[in-house]
Amino acid sequence: MNRSLPGRWSMILAGALAGCVAFAQETSGVPASKPSPSAAAENTRTEAEPADAKEIVRRALEVDHHNFDRAQKYTCTQREVIRHLDKHGGLKSTEVKTYDINYYYGEFYSRLVQVDDKPLSEKEQKKEDEKLEKFLARHRRESEEDREKRQRKQQKEREEGRAFVRDVINAYDFRVVGAERVSGEEAWVLEATPRKGFQPTQPHADMLKKMKGRIWIEKKEYNWVKVEAEAIDTISFGLFLFRIHPGSRFELENAHVNNELWWIKRLSIVGSARIALLKNESVDQEEVFSNYKKFSASITILPEMKEVPATQEPTPPK
Repeated sequence: MNRSLPGRWSMILAGALAGCVAFAQETSGVPASKPSPSAAAENTRTEAEPADAKEIVRRALEVDHHNFDRAQKYTCTQREVIRHLDKHGGLKSTEVKTYDINYYYGEFYSRLVQVDDKPLSEKEQKKEDEKLEKFLARHRRESEEDREKRQRKQQKEREEGRAFVRDVINAYDFRVVGAERVSGEEAWVLEATPRKGFQPTQPHADMLKKMKGRIWIEKKEYNWVKVEAEAIDTISFGLFLFRIHPGSRFELENAHVNNELWWIKRLSIVGSARIALLKNESVDQEEVFSNYKKFSASITILPEMKEVPATQEPTPPK
């Protein structure tokens, strides 16, 4: 995945208000969700009846966990545009990169396929092919013990992500401020403001006190549709080695994929940050996710043999 400065911002947005990802880096950078029994009961409520804002958010976060599970069956394309700005907001330079995102051996993998909307050079293509082959070879050689160790680590990270989500719920006062039609669906509009007295329980959760925003949650199945957030105080990581400045804005939009999956469509970041003692970096970044395709892992049955799962290596794009 992209490790640039703006890429770190993406992580922060997803962790802070979307409760993903998904970036609690199950992102970051890919699911329809069936409503839970409680959500199904809620669907019988008429629109005129009031809804508890915190309960809406809680149910939406539950649905989002199921979305991540379904996302593992999809590949997609990510187009990233980063505009570097001067201190007056003028454009200094632009970077455009396009990635194919696949799911191998329980991990999302981003493979660079274009730069500035042009195919890679032969040298660049060879480098990306070698990186992918190295990644796949490492997993092919993985022992059963190492695989179990990796899976336990992933499970631990997912549990930590869910604990972080509980902090998200407790960090804000949520208020329903209206309803809008977004992406073809009727959605509640909720305002999230930091709650006084919030005590974080997870690492980095203290940053939640330094952000405010609005959330759009569709009424039918409680899926996230849109999130807007703004830093209202300096957000620091790693003993002030990475700092996001107040006024930085984030926007996340999800789309209904294949009539079964709500997942990221667009991520926008505008603001400034500082790494270590280097100068401030101002950026206007947009990431658009498209071309979602579903794949399935089949089961191969050999004569007089046990069932053997097929390889988790979809054919890489040429």
